[in-house]
Amino acid sequence: MLSRVSSASVIPLAIRLWIALGAAGWAATVAPMHGAESEAPVDLSLPERLQRELGDPATAGVVWGAWVVRADGSPVFGTNTQHAFIPASNTKLFIGALALDRLGPEARLRTPVHVERPPDADGVLRSDLWVIGQGDPGFGSAPQAGSGASRRLWDQALEPWVARWRSRGLRRVEGDLVLCDATVQVPDYGPGWDEEDRAEAYGAPVSAFVANDNTFKLVAPPIAPGASSVPFHTEPPQASWGVEWQVHPGTNAPHRIRYERRSPGGPVIVQGQIAPGPRGWSVELAVPDAPRAFGDLLKHTLQRRGIAVSGSVRVVHSTNGCPGLAWDHWDSEPLARRLALCLKPSQNLHAQLLLAEVGRRVEPTTPGPGASARRHDLQGLSVLPGFLARIGIAPESVHLEEGSGLCRSNRVTPAATVTLLRSMADGPRSDLWKASLPVGGVDGTLVHRFKTGRAHRNVRAKTGSLRGVHALGGYVSTADGEELVFALYANQAQSDPQARARLDRFVEILASARTRPAHPPSPAPAPR
Repeated sequence: MLSRVSSASVIPLAIRLWIALGAAGWAATVAPMHGAESEAPVDLSLPERLQRELGDPATAGVVWGAWVVRADGSPVFGTNTQHAFIPASNTKLFIGALALDRLGPEARLRTPVHVERPPDADGVLRSDLWVIGQGDPGFGSAPQAGSGASRRLWDQALEPWVARWRSRGLRRVEGDLVLCDATVQVPDYGPGWDEEDRAEAYGAPVSAFVANDNTFKLVAPPIAPGASSVPFHTEPPQASWGVEWQVHPGTNAPHRIRYERRSPGGPVIVQGQIAPGPRGWSVELAVPDAPRAFGDLLKHTLQRRGIAVSGSVRVVHSTNGCPGLAWDHWDSEPLARRLALCLKPSQNLHAQLLLAEVGRRVEPTTPGPGASARRHDLQGLSVLPGFLARIGIAPESVHLEEGSGLCRSNRVTPAATVTLLRSMADGPRSDLWKASLPVGGVDGTLVHRFKTGRAHRNVRAKTGSLRGVHALGGYVSTADGEELVFALYANQAQSDPQARARLDRFVEILASARTRPAHPPSPAPAPR
């Protein structure tokens, strides 16, 4: 489902990186290259084929941007290379590169558990058990990297940690489970995220606590003809999901179901009809309250493992009252792994958490009297201009208000995207970076694209999609083995249902091309 983010959303606290380029930058037709770029030598036959793909009369009204270069930076093709485009999830390229640069591939998040005293000889913990959330997205989400592995059972996301507590002798908690989210200062929903997306799995709330990507599964099993009602259940089975089920048996196929969350933290209202027959219905939805959901799942997992909990689940927003004894902790996957978990499936929640993780490492400024603590997502954005300048990207080429790409106020240029991709490919972590991107026809958001042809198992690229917006940026090798770096954008593309397919054909043209000289130049004669 495509995001429905309002283009009018502007957050006053956003870090302003973009300088408006003017109406001329938004010409509705594909413009030829101008200036120094148009005078650079290019393969004449290849640009003609690429231009013909984007210049089809059926694309009238679509704003195209493309920049393709060789590994050494020499141009192959370009149009609207300096125009500012809505990047959708290609935003994640900039956030992922920033995180890798600032944090390093081995960076881990450590989630501590505090108690007043350790369990006694009988395994009884006579204390509240505090979990200090750190924004670790790995609980239950590992298979989402698109590796082909199936998702673990929903209710087993916290099983490894609880199993370790049991192995340490814990048998009963005589106190509350306290979830403290004070360490990660981010809003539940990023700037510019549409309210209509809050029920969707891709719009899951951002939090210091994450289990199953802060989503759950809603399932309606098949019903027989003549059924008087439609049952449903959730995975995992928790009352805190807040589902208002207003679905009735229908008479004709197909199912007709709609759902929405009308207020933050409110229930998901599900309405419609389900047709009788052998097919049921299911959907993945966002949890309403991430810390509460984590705490409820933790209590459920403890009890299933035979560890009784006498108290309740409490969510607190301050470490005041936290016991001093660090009894246990859980270390996340290294950033190298978490980066793939973000970029391959284009995980919006993970991207916002990566941005916040960068922000937590930024030296905070001292707030004035009465000022609230700075948001970690904004602190992360505050160091982006310096990173961009260091790799040769002008600050006016990039404007980001959040890290996922759901915000339609984000802007980047094709030239800036390619410069970023070249910098990462030329850096010491090139292999790691490329391995984090989806592979055509193999995994992530490209698993169903490039299933055949020269780009199959060849192209590595980040996708992006909003309503009327398509993006693709990455690397592809030509038929004669030369790697090309590319960034492709289509904005205002509602009128062309083939816009995304055109981007794919564009890449297939690159993969099928022969860009190396047929006959290498003869070496100069040796001096006499």
